[in-house]
Amino acid sequence: MSNRLLVDAGESWRSVAKKVTKLAMPIILSNLLYTVESAFSIILVSGLSATAVAAVGYSASMLWFIYSLMALSYTGTSVLVAQMTGARKDPSPALLWGLVMSFFTALPLTFVGTHLVAFLMERFGASKGVVFLAREYLDPIFAFITVGFITNTIYAAYNGYGDTKTPFKVALIMNLVNISSAYLLIYGNLGFPRLETRGAGWGIALSEVVGLLAYAYLYLRKKKPFPISMCFSRDVLAKMLRIGTPTALERAFSSLSFNIFVGFLASFGDKVLAAHQIGLRVESASFMIGFGFMVAATTLSGQNWGAKNYAGLHHGIRITAHLTAFVMGLMGVFLLVFPYYFSLIFTRDTQVIEYAVYYLVIVALSQPQMAYASIYSGALKGMGKTHIPLAVNLTSFWVFRIIPSYLLLKYFHTPLIPWIFMSVEMTLRAIIFYWAYRRQITRFLSAKVEEERYIKAPPEEVKK
Repeated sequence: MSNRLLVDAGESWRSVAKKVTKLAMPIILSNLLYTVESAFSIILVSGLSATAVAAVGYSASMLWFIYSLMALSYTGTSVLVAQMTGARKDPSPALLWGLVMSFFTALPLTFVGTHLVAFLMERFGASKGVVFLAREYLDPIFAFITVGFITNTIYAAYNGYGDTKTPFKVALIMNLVNISSAYLLIYGNLGFPRLETRGAGWGIALSEVVGLLAYAYLYLRKKKPFPISMCFSRDVLAKMLRIGTPTALERAFSSLSFNIFVGFLASFGDKVLAAHQIGLRVESASFMIGFGFMVAATTLSGQNWGAKNYAGLHHGIRITAHLTAFVMGLMGVFLLVFPYYFSLIFTRDTQVIEYAVYYLVIVALSQPQMAYASIYSGALKGMGKTHIPLAVNLTSFWVFRIIPSYLLLKYFHTPLIPWIFMSVEMTLRAIIFYWAYRRQITRFLSAKVEEERYIKAPPEEVKK
Protein backbone atom coordinates (compact mmCIF):
# COMPACT_ATOMS: atom_id res chain seq x y z
CA MET A 1 0.00 0.00 0.00
CA SER A 2 1.47 3.35 -1.06
CA ASN A 3 -0.07 5.06 1.96
CA ARG A 4 2.10 3.22 4.49
CA LEU A 5 4.07 5.69 6.59
CA LEU A 6 6.81 3.62 8.15
CA VAL A 7 9.81 5.23 9.86
CA ASP A 8 13.24 3.65 9.92
CA ALA A 9 14.90 3.71 13.36
CA GLY A 10 18.00 5.29 11.84
CA GLU A 11 16.16 7.76 9.61
CA SER A 12 17.43 11.35 9.72
CA TRP A 13 15.70 14.04 11.76
CA ARG A 14 15.01 16.02 8.59
CA SER A 15 13.49 13.07 6.76
CA VAL A 16 11.12 12.21 9.61
CA ALA A 17 10.19 15.87 10.16
CA LYS A 18 9.41 16.22 6.46
CA LYS A 19 7.28 13.08 6.51
CA VAL A 20 5.35 14.16 9.60
CA THR A 21 4.91 17.74 8.42
CA LYS A 22 3.61 16.55 5.06
CA LEU A 23 1.05 14.46 6.90
CA ALA A 24 0.18 17.13 9.48
CA MET A 25 0.11 20.27 7.32
CA PRO A 26 -3.25 19.63 5.59
CA ILE A 27 -4.77 18.84 9.00
CA ILE A 28 -3.30 22.03 10.46
CA LEU A 29 -4.61 24.08 7.55
CA SER A 30 -8.03 22.44 7.89
CA ASN A 31 -8.09 23.26 11.59
CA LEU A 32 -6.88 26.81 10.99
CA LEU A 33 -9.74 27.14 8.52
CA TYR A 34 -12.04 25.95 11.29
CA THR A 35 -10.47 28.55 13.60
CA VAL A 36 -11.10 31.28 11.03
CA GLU A 37 -14.63 29.98 10.56
CA SER A 38 -15.29 29.93 14.32
CA ALA A 39 -13.70 33.35 14.76
CA PHE A 40 -15.75 34.74 11.91
CA SER A 41 -18.95 33.58 13.64
CA ILE A 42 -17.85 35.28 16.87
CA ILE A 43 -16.94 38.48 15.02
CA LEU A 44 -20.29 38.56 13.23
CA VAL A 45 -22.40 38.00 16.34
CA SER A 46 -20.28 40.49 18.31
CA GLY A 47 -22.25 43.17 16.45
CA LEU A 48 -25.37 41.85 18.17
CA SER A 49 -24.21 41.89 21.82
CA ALA A 50 -21.65 40.56 24.31
CA THR A 51 -24.34 38.06 25.35
CA ALA A 52 -24.46 36.72 21.77
CA VAL A 53 -20.66 36.28 21.84
CA ALA A 54 -20.89 34.41 25.13
CA ALA A 55 -23.79 32.27 23.83
CA VAL A 56 -22.10 31.21 20.58
CA GLY A 57 -18.72 30.71 22.25
CA TYR A 58 -20.11 28.77 25.21
CA SER A 59 -22.31 26.67 22.88
CA ALA A 60 -19.23 25.76 20.86
CA SER A 61 -17.50 24.64 24.07
CA MET A 62 -20.53 22.62 25.12
CA LEU A 63 -20.71 21.01 21.68
CA TRP A 64 -17.34 19.41 22.39
CA PHE A 65 -19.14 17.45 25.11
CA ILE A 66 -21.69 16.22 22.56
CA TYR A 67 -19.01 15.58 19.96
CA SER A 68 -17.21 13.38 22.48
CA LEU A 69 -19.69 10.69 21.46
CA MET A 70 -18.27 11.04 17.96
CA ALA A 71 -14.93 9.79 19.30
CA LEU A 72 -16.39 6.29 19.59
CA SER A 73 -16.50 5.95 15.82
CA TYR A 74 -13.84 8.55 14.93
CA THR A 75 -11.00 7.15 17.06
CA GLY A 76 -11.83 3.53 16.36
CA THR A 77 -11.96 4.21 12.61
CA SER A 78 -8.79 6.31 12.51
CA VAL A 79 -6.65 3.98 14.64
CA LEU A 80 -7.84 0.72 13.07
CA VAL A 81 -7.54 2.03 9.50
CA ALA A 82 -3.97 3.13 10.35
CA GLN A 83 -3.05 -0.19 11.97
CA MET A 84 -4.62 -2.27 9.17
CA THR A 85 -2.90 -0.14 6.53
CA GLY A 86 0.45 -0.62 8.28
CA ALA A 87 -0.18 -4.37 8.45
CA ARG A 88 -1.20 -4.48 4.74
CA LYS A 89 -4.79 -5.50 5.54
CA ASP A 90 -8.06 -4.28 4.00
CA PRO A 91 -9.27 -1.33 6.17
CA SER A 92 -12.87 -1.53 4.84
CA PRO A 93 -14.43 -3.14 7.95
CA ALA A 94 -13.15 -0.31 10.17
CA LEU A 95 -14.78 2.36 8.01
CA LEU A 96 -18.04 0.44 7.58
CA TRP A 97 -18.49 -0.16 11.30
CA GLY A 98 -17.51 3.46 11.96
CA LEU A 99 -20.30 4.69 9.67
CA VAL A 100 -22.89 2.44 11.31
CA MET A 101 -21.83 3.49 14.81
CA SER A 102 -21.73 7.20 13.97
CA PHE A 103 -25.28 7.13 12.56
CA PHE A 104 -26.89 5.33 15.49
CA THR A 105 -24.93 7.39 18.03
CA ALA A 106 -26.00 10.69 16.51
CA LEU A 107 -29.64 9.88 15.75
CA PRO A 108 -31.04 10.43 19.29
CA LEU A 109 -29.19 13.77 19.51
CA THR A 110 -31.32 15.09 16.65
CA PHE A 111 -34.25 15.19 19.05
CA VAL A 112 -32.72 15.94 22.47
CA GLY A 113 -29.39 17.68 21.72
CA THR A 114 -30.48 21.32 22.07
CA HIS A 115 -32.40 20.67 25.30
CA LEU A 116 -29.49 18.73 26.78
CA VAL A 117 -26.92 21.43 26.06
CA ALA A 118 -29.22 24.22 27.29
CA PHE A 119 -29.87 22.26 30.50
CA LEU A 120 -26.14 21.81 31.13
CA MET A 121 -25.40 25.49 30.43
CA GLU A 122 -28.04 26.52 32.98
CA ARG A 123 -26.56 24.17 35.57
CA PHE A 124 -23.07 25.49 34.93
CA GLY A 125 -24.17 29.06 35.66
CA ALA A 126 -24.87 30.64 32.26
CA SER A 127 -27.36 33.53 32.36
CA LYS A 128 -30.88 33.18 30.93
CA GLY A 129 -29.98 35.49 28.05
CA VAL A 130 -26.98 33.32 27.11
CA VAL A 131 -29.05 30.11 27.27
CA PHE A 132 -31.87 31.59 25.14
CA LEU A 133 -29.48 32.67 22.37
CA ALA A 134 -27.61 29.36 22.63
CA ARG A 135 -30.84 27.51 21.83
CA GLU A 136 -31.27 29.62 18.71
CA TYR A 137 -27.72 28.75 17.63
CA LEU A 138 -27.94 25.03 18.41
CA ASP A 139 -31.30 24.11 16.83
CA PRO A 140 -30.06 23.94 13.19
CA ILE A 141 -26.84 22.16 14.23
CA PHE A 142 -28.67 19.33 15.97
CA ALA A 143 -31.17 19.03 13.12
CA PHE A 144 -28.24 17.79 10.97
CA ILE A 145 -26.06 16.20 13.66
CA THR A 146 -26.15 12.74 12.01
CA VAL A 147 -24.64 14.25 8.88
CA GLY A 148 -21.87 15.79 10.94
CA PHE A 149 -21.04 12.51 12.68
CA ILE A 150 -20.92 10.55 9.41
CA THR A 151 -18.75 13.20 7.74
CA ASN A 152 -16.32 13.12 10.64
CA THR A 153 -16.00 9.32 10.47
CA ILE A 154 -15.10 9.49 6.78
CA TYR A 155 -12.55 12.18 7.67
CA ALA A 156 -11.08 9.79 10.27
CA ALA A 157 -10.68 7.06 7.63
CA TYR A 158 -8.76 9.42 5.34
CA ASN A 159 -6.44 10.43 8.18
CA GLY A 160 -5.79 6.85 9.27
CA TYR A 161 -5.07 5.85 5.68
CA GLY A 162 -2.50 8.64 5.41
CA ASP A 163 -4.40 10.86 2.95
CA THR A 164 -4.77 14.21 4.70
CA LYS A 165 -4.80 16.39 1.57
CA THR A 166 -8.26 15.35 0.37
CA PRO A 167 -10.03 16.19 3.67
CA PHE A 168 -8.32 19.59 3.59
CA LYS A 169 -9.87 20.33 0.20
CA VAL A 170 -13.28 19.25 1.49
CA ALA A 171 -12.79 21.34 4.64
CA LEU A 172 -11.99 24.37 2.48
CA ILE A 173 -15.31 24.00 0.67
CA MET A 174 -17.14 23.48 3.96
CA ASN A 175 -15.59 26.59 5.50
CA LEU A 176 -16.53 28.74 2.52
CA VAL A 177 -20.11 27.50 2.77
CA ASN A 178 -20.21 28.13 6.52
CA ILE A 179 -18.75 31.64 6.39
CA SER A 180 -20.80 32.80 3.41
CA SER A 181 -24.10 31.41 4.71
CA ALA A 182 -23.48 32.80 8.22
CA TYR A 183 -22.70 36.21 6.70
CA LEU A 184 -25.94 36.15 4.75
CA LEU A 185 -28.18 34.79 7.50
CA ILE A 186 -27.01 36.47 10.73
CA TYR A 187 -27.86 39.99 9.56
CA GLY A 188 -30.07 39.18 6.57
CA ASN A 189 -27.66 40.42 3.91
CA LEU A 190 -28.53 40.37 0.19
CA GLY A 191 -32.21 39.82 0.87
CA PHE A 192 -31.82 36.69 3.02
CA PRO A 193 -33.84 36.47 6.27
CA ARG A 194 -32.22 37.98 9.39
CA LEU A 195 -31.78 35.03 11.77
CA GLU A 196 -29.09 36.47 14.10
CA THR A 197 -27.53 33.69 16.27
CA ARG A 198 -29.70 31.06 14.56
CA GLY A 199 -28.06 32.10 11.28
CA ALA A 200 -24.63 31.17 12.68
CA GLY A 201 -26.00 27.70 13.49
CA TRP A 202 -27.41 27.29 10.00
CA GLY A 203 -23.97 28.08 8.60
CA ILE A 204 -22.52 25.04 10.38
CA ALA A 205 -25.44 22.77 9.42
CA LEU A 206 -25.25 23.65 5.72
CA SER A 207 -21.48 23.16 5.63
CA GLU A 208 -21.82 19.61 7.05
CA VAL A 209 -24.33 18.70 4.34
CA VAL A 210 -22.02 20.00 1.62
CA GLY A 211 -19.09 18.10 3.18
CA LEU A 212 -20.94 14.78 3.10
CA LEU A 213 -21.98 15.36 -0.53
CA ALA A 214 -18.33 16.07 -1.41
CA TYR A 215 -17.12 12.84 0.22
CA ALA A 216 -19.90 10.86 -1.53
CA TYR A 217 -18.79 12.30 -4.88
CA LEU A 218 -15.13 11.41 -4.20
CA TYR A 219 -16.01 7.80 -3.43
CA LEU A 220 -18.40 7.31 -6.34
CA ARG A 221 -16.00 8.88 -8.86
CA LYS A 222 -12.54 8.06 -7.47
CA LYS A 223 -13.05 5.32 -4.85
CA LYS A 224 -11.52 7.49 -2.12
CA PRO A 225 -10.21 7.01 0.51
CA PHE A 226 -9.94 3.37 -0.63
CA PRO A 227 -12.12 0.78 -2.42
CA ILE A 228 -14.63 -0.62 0.07
CA SER A 229 -15.49 -4.31 0.28
CA MET A 230 -18.72 -5.07 2.16
CA CYS A 231 -17.16 -6.92 5.06
CA PHE A 232 -18.58 -6.45 8.58
CA SER A 233 -16.07 -8.37 10.69
CA ARG A 234 -17.16 -8.88 14.29
CA ASP A 235 -13.54 -8.89 15.41
CA VAL A 236 -13.08 -5.41 13.95
CA LEU A 237 -16.23 -4.21 15.72
CA ALA A 238 -14.93 -5.55 19.02
CA LYS A 239 -11.58 -3.83 18.51
CA MET A 240 -13.32 -0.59 17.53
CA LEU A 241 -15.38 -0.62 20.71
CA ARG A 242 -12.30 -1.44 22.79
CA ILE A 243 -10.31 1.42 21.23
CA GLY A 244 -13.08 3.96 20.76
CA THR A 245 -14.97 3.62 24.05
CA PRO A 246 -12.16 4.92 26.32
CA THR A 247 -11.65 7.90 24.01
CA ALA A 248 -15.38 8.66 23.93
CA LEU A 249 -15.48 8.51 27.73
CA GLU A 250 -12.35 10.64 27.92
CA ARG A 251 -13.82 13.28 25.61
CA ALA A 252 -17.18 13.24 27.41
CA PHE A 253 -15.77 13.57 30.91
CA SER A 254 -13.03 16.00 29.81
CA SER A 255 -15.57 18.20 28.07
CA LEU A 256 -17.95 18.02 31.00
CA SER A 257 -15.08 18.86 33.33
CA PHE A 258 -14.00 21.70 31.06
CA ASN A 259 -17.48 23.17 31.14
CA ILE A 260 -17.58 22.89 34.92
CA PHE A 261 -14.33 24.84 34.78
CA VAL A 262 -15.90 27.41 32.43
CA GLY A 263 -18.75 27.62 34.92
CA PHE A 264 -16.29 29.09 37.42
CA LEU A 265 -15.67 31.88 34.92
CA ALA A 266 -19.35 32.30 34.06
CA SER A 267 -19.94 33.23 37.70
CA PHE A 268 -17.93 36.41 37.08
CA GLY A 269 -20.46 37.63 34.48
CA ASP A 270 -20.91 37.73 30.71
CA LYS A 271 -17.87 39.95 30.09
CA VAL A 272 -15.41 37.52 31.70
CA LEU A 273 -17.11 34.62 29.93
CA ALA A 274 -16.88 36.49 26.61
CA ALA A 275 -13.20 37.23 27.29
CA HIS A 276 -12.55 33.55 27.97
CA GLN A 277 -14.24 32.55 24.71
CA ILE A 278 -12.25 35.16 22.79
CA GLY A 279 -9.04 33.96 24.43
CA LEU A 280 -9.85 30.40 23.42
CA ARG A 281 -10.42 31.50 19.82
CA VAL A 282 -7.05 33.27 19.70
CA GLU A 283 -5.22 30.40 21.39
CA SER A 284 -6.90 27.91 19.07
CA ALA A 285 -4.52 28.98 16.28
CA SER A 286 -1.72 27.39 18.31
CA PHE A 287 -3.86 24.53 19.58
CA MET A 288 -4.90 23.55 16.06
CA ILE A 289 -1.26 23.22 15.07
CA GLY A 290 -0.76 20.87 17.99
CA PHE A 291 -3.92 18.98 17.08
CA GLY A 292 -2.74 18.55 13.48
CA PHE A 293 0.56 17.07 14.62
CA MET A 294 -1.30 14.92 17.17
CA VAL A 295 -3.43 13.38 14.39
CA ALA A 296 -0.23 12.83 12.38
CA ALA A 297 1.36 11.22 15.45
CA THR A 298 -1.65 8.91 15.85
CA THR A 299 -1.47 7.84 12.19
CA LEU A 300 2.32 7.41 12.30
CA SER A 301 2.09 5.47 15.55
CA GLY A 302 -0.81 3.33 14.33
CA GLN A 303 0.76 2.35 11.03
CA ASN A 304 4.15 1.55 12.55
CA TRP A 305 2.42 -0.31 15.36
CA GLY A 306 0.47 -2.37 12.83
CA ALA A 307 3.75 -3.18 11.07
CA LYS A 308 5.36 -4.05 14.47
CA ASN A 309 8.01 -1.43 13.77
CA TYR A 310 8.34 -0.29 17.39
CA ALA A 311 11.81 1.25 17.07
CA GLY A 312 10.69 3.34 14.09
CA LEU A 313 7.54 4.34 15.98
CA HIS A 314 9.58 5.62 18.93
CA HIS A 315 12.04 7.47 16.69
CA GLY A 316 9.24 9.14 14.73
CA ILE A 317 7.23 10.15 17.80
CA ARG A 318 10.28 11.62 19.55
CA ILE A 319 11.06 13.86 16.57
CA THR A 320 7.39 14.79 16.13
CA ALA A 321 7.13 15.83 19.80
CA HIS A 322 10.17 18.12 19.69
CA LEU A 323 9.11 19.63 16.35
CA THR A 324 5.60 20.36 17.61
CA ALA A 325 6.90 21.90 20.85
CA PHE A 326 9.16 24.21 18.86
CA VAL A 327 6.35 25.41 16.59
CA MET A 328 3.84 25.87 19.40
CA GLY A 329 6.51 27.61 21.48
CA LEU A 330 6.84 30.19 18.71
CA MET A 331 3.07 30.65 18.71
CA GLY A 332 3.27 31.18 22.46
CA VAL A 333 5.73 34.04 21.92
CA PHE A 334 3.20 35.77 19.63
CA LEU A 335 0.45 35.32 22.22
CA LEU A 336 2.72 36.78 24.87
CA VAL A 337 3.77 39.81 22.82
CA PHE A 338 0.54 40.75 21.01
CA PRO A 339 -2.40 39.75 23.25
CA TYR A 340 -4.13 43.15 23.02
CA TYR A 341 -4.15 43.25 19.22
CA PHE A 342 -5.40 39.66 18.94
CA SER A 343 -8.25 40.45 21.34
CA LEU A 344 -9.09 43.62 19.42
CA ILE A 345 -10.01 41.49 16.39
CA PHE A 346 -13.06 40.17 18.22
CA THR A 347 -14.37 43.05 20.30
CA ARG A 348 -14.04 46.74 21.12
CA ASP A 349 -15.29 46.34 24.69
CA THR A 350 -12.34 47.55 26.81
CA GLN A 351 -13.21 45.42 29.84
CA VAL A 352 -13.55 42.26 27.76
CA ILE A 353 -10.20 43.00 26.08
CA GLU A 354 -8.53 43.53 29.46
CA TYR A 355 -9.60 40.11 30.71
CA ALA A 356 -8.75 38.44 27.38
CA VAL A 357 -5.21 39.86 27.58
CA TYR A 358 -4.73 38.30 31.03
CA TYR A 359 -5.88 34.95 29.68
CA LEU A 360 -3.57 35.01 26.64
CA VAL A 361 -0.48 36.00 28.62
CA ILE A 362 -1.02 33.12 31.06
CA VAL A 363 -1.66 30.42 28.44
CA ALA A 364 1.22 31.60 26.26
CA LEU A 365 3.60 30.11 28.83
CA SER A 366 2.19 26.59 28.49
CA GLN A 367 2.16 26.11 24.70
CA PRO A 368 5.23 23.81 24.46
CA GLN A 369 3.85 21.67 27.29
CA MET A 370 0.55 21.35 25.42
CA ALA A 371 2.54 20.15 22.40
CA TYR A 372 4.25 17.34 24.30
CA ALA A 373 0.98 16.28 25.96
CA SER A 374 -0.79 16.18 22.58
CA ILE A 375 1.89 14.15 20.76
CA TYR A 376 2.41 11.51 23.45
CA SER A 377 -1.36 11.19 23.86
CA GLY A 378 -1.71 10.72 20.09
CA ALA A 379 1.08 8.14 20.07
CA LEU A 380 -0.63 6.10 22.81
CA LYS A 381 -3.91 6.20 20.89
CA GLY A 382 -2.20 5.02 17.72
CA MET A 383 -0.83 2.07 19.72
CA GLY A 384 -4.40 1.27 20.76
CA LYS A 385 -3.74 2.24 24.40
CA THR A 386 -6.68 4.63 24.58
CA HIS A 387 -7.40 3.76 28.22
CA ILE A 388 -4.22 5.60 29.26
CA PRO A 389 -5.24 9.05 27.90
CA LEU A 390 -8.62 8.50 29.59
CA ALA A 391 -6.99 7.99 32.98
CA VAL A 392 -4.37 10.74 32.56
CA ASN A 393 -6.68 13.46 31.27
CA LEU A 394 -9.40 12.96 33.86
CA THR A 395 -7.04 12.68 36.81
CA SER A 396 -4.93 15.63 35.75
CA PHE A 397 -7.88 17.91 34.98
CA TRP A 398 -9.57 17.38 38.34
CA VAL A 399 -6.56 17.06 40.64
CA PHE A 400 -4.48 19.90 39.20
CA ARG A 401 -7.09 22.24 37.70
CA ILE A 402 -10.67 22.04 38.97
CA ILE A 403 -10.16 21.21 42.65
CA PRO A 404 -7.40 23.80 43.31
CA SER A 405 -9.39 26.46 41.41
CA TYR A 406 -12.55 25.68 43.38
CA LEU A 407 -10.75 25.88 46.72
CA LEU A 408 -8.81 29.07 46.04
CA LEU A 409 -11.78 30.90 44.51
CA LYS A 410 -13.32 30.85 47.97
CA TYR A 411 -10.54 33.17 49.13
CA PHE A 412 -9.51 35.02 45.95
CA HIS A 413 -12.46 36.09 43.77
CA THR A 414 -10.66 36.64 40.47
CA PRO A 415 -10.70 34.79 37.11
CA LEU A 416 -6.90 34.74 37.24
CA ILE A 417 -7.06 31.78 39.64
CA PRO A 418 -8.62 29.25 37.20
CA TRP A 419 -6.53 30.59 34.32
CA ILE A 420 -3.27 30.14 36.26
CA PHE A 421 -4.17 26.60 37.27
CA MET A 422 -5.08 25.86 33.65
CA SER A 423 -1.47 26.56 32.69
CA VAL A 424 -0.01 24.69 35.66
CA GLU A 425 -2.16 21.64 34.97
CA MET A 426 -1.07 21.48 31.33
CA THR A 427 2.57 21.36 32.40
CA LEU A 428 1.96 18.50 34.82
CA ARG A 429 -0.15 16.65 32.25
CA ALA A 430 2.70 16.76 29.73
CA ILE A 431 5.08 15.19 32.26
CA ILE A 432 2.61 12.39 33.07
CA PHE A 433 1.96 11.62 29.40
CA TYR A 434 5.68 11.44 28.66
CA TRP A 435 6.17 8.99 31.52
CA ALA A 436 3.21 6.85 30.41
CA TYR A 437 4.39 6.74 26.79
CA ARG A 438 7.98 5.87 27.76
CA ARG A 439 6.72 3.05 29.97
CA GLN A 440 4.66 1.52 27.15
CA ILE A 441 7.16 1.86 24.32
CA THR A 442 10.07 0.61 26.45
CA ARG A 443 8.11 -2.54 27.27
CA PHE A 444 7.42 -3.32 23.60
CA LEU A 445 10.94 -2.45 22.47
CA SER A 446 12.33 -4.84 25.07
CA ALA A 447 9.92 -7.57 24.00
CA LYS A 448 10.91 -7.06 20.35
CA VAL A 449 14.61 -7.34 21.16
CA GLU A 450 14.00 -10.51 23.16
CA GLU A 451 11.95 -11.99 20.31
CA GLU A 452 14.68 -11.25 17.76
CA ARG A 453 17.33 -12.72 20.07
CA TYR A 454 15.27 -15.88 20.42
CA ILE A 455 14.79 -16.22 16.65
CA LYS A 456 18.48 -15.66 15.86
CA ALA A 457 19.88 -17.74 18.73
CA PRO A 458 21.41 -21.19 18.00
CA PRO A 459 19.16 -24.14 18.97
CA GLU A 460 21.36 -25.14 21.94
CA GLU A 461 21.19 -21.59 23.37
CA VAL A 462 17.40 -21.49 22.95
CA LYS A 463 17.13 -24.74 24.96
CA LYS A 464 19.07 -23.16 27.80
